[in-house]
Amino acid sequence: MKFVHAATRTTDLDAAIRFYEQLGMHEARRSELKKARATLVFMEPPEGNFAIELVHNWNQTESYNGGNRFGHFAFDVEDLDTIYAALIAAGAGDVGRPPAGLEGDRPRIAFVADPDGTWVELIER
Repeated sequence: MKFVHAATRTTDLDAAIRFYEQLGMHEARRSELKKARATLVFMEPPEGNFAIELVHNWNQTESYNGGNRFGHFAFDVEDLDTIYAALIAAGAGDVGRPPAGLEGDRPRIAFVADPDGTWVELIER
């Protein structure tokens, strides 16, 4: 079995793409679904070992409700302080969890929110 992707809905596709590009991901493929009136964009890391599918429903104008079922995406990063600062400077949501040790010195973690409010954990091991 192989994990393929996780999907999240976005009301601002361009902003979501820019956010995940700041994490080093790139647009691997895009589909326009005319019947469903949606655009699907798959963002992958350079390794291509998984994807985040950004689903943009063309008629959706209001933010999606988050709910408590889904927690967050998590990424290992080399330099937590630099990537955290870059994401905040690029407009990521500040959720009040700046870089800090989880318990003791390592791992260091931080959280930000993508343009649609989905939390993203950054982990420096």
